[in-house]
Amino acid sequence: MQKNDFIRIKYTAKIKEGDIQFDNSDNMPLVVGANWVMKPIDDALLSMNVSEKKTVEIPPGEAYGPRSDKMVKTIPLAEFKKHGQKPVPGMVMNMDGKAGKILSVSGGRVRVDFNHPLAGKTLIYNIEIKKKIETPEEKIKTLINLYTQTDKAKINVVIKEEEVDIDIPPLINSSYLLLIISTSGY
Repeated sequence: MQKNDFIRIKYTAKIKEGDIQFDNSDNMPLVVGANWVMKPIDDALLSMNVSEKKTVEIPPGEAYGPRSDKMVKTIPLAEFKKHGQKPVPGMVMNMDGKAGKILSVSGGRVRVDFNHPLAGKTLIYNIEIKKKIETPEEKIKTLINLYTQTDKAKINVVIKEEEVDIDIPPLINSSYLLLIISTSGY
């Protein structure tokens, strides 16, 4: 593969410690080298061919970083009550744009862990390149389906010299698509 190739991959993602699977896909589209995935995965894809399989081990420093005690905060219970919330351990909440998991509620205080759930974990990705997307029409359809999450939508793309005609189902926001396509260079 080369940088900016459009491909579809199959992958499973696991936490090395405990062999716990946390993600998978049978047909994920992506652009190689476009920072859509972690750098070690992009690097591996650049050295692969269609139908090739590879296992990539990603240490915490190249994934979601190390766990940090500084990311565990104690928040007064009164803050939650002000917003009509009743915190319970395990609950995921959002504060100032940061997601956190409530660890404990005790003595009028709430301990919240703002570390990413995969921080401090070594990740194992088993990847296989299923297909290389070759034509400009297929690439445009892939981008539309990816950003609108409408993989089954009937989208017709016709390229005529320097003009592209795209027939889009009525439930897809076409002005949003123009922004996606123009910023993607297509």
